[in-house]
Amino acid sequence: SLDFFLFYVFWEVMLVPMYFLIGVWGGERREYAAIKFFLYTLAGSVLMLLAILGMYFAEGTFDIIEMAARQPFADNFVLQALAFWGIFAAFAIKVPL
Repeated sequence: SLDFFLFYVFWEVMLVPMYFLIGVWGGERREYAAIKFFLYTLAGSVLMLLAILGMYFAEGTFDIIEMAARQPFADNFVLQALAFWGIFAAFAIKVPL
């Protein structure tokens, strides 16, 4: 997707089948594992949402190509680093699963 909003929505929709895979066909403590999985990924997703909203408010668009051309936070290293680490944390939490 070339739209950060749609990317985030479908990134979160991925939680639903994963939750049911763990909660229904998991082992002995599957309910506990499913809730723990949901909470961990939710924490990472909140960081990604904050980074995406920060870039949106800086540039006024969710279009990834337009954002790359405008370079949000180009003059502010702190905001640039926060956006990077927010998105990185979400990927680091959810991708290994």
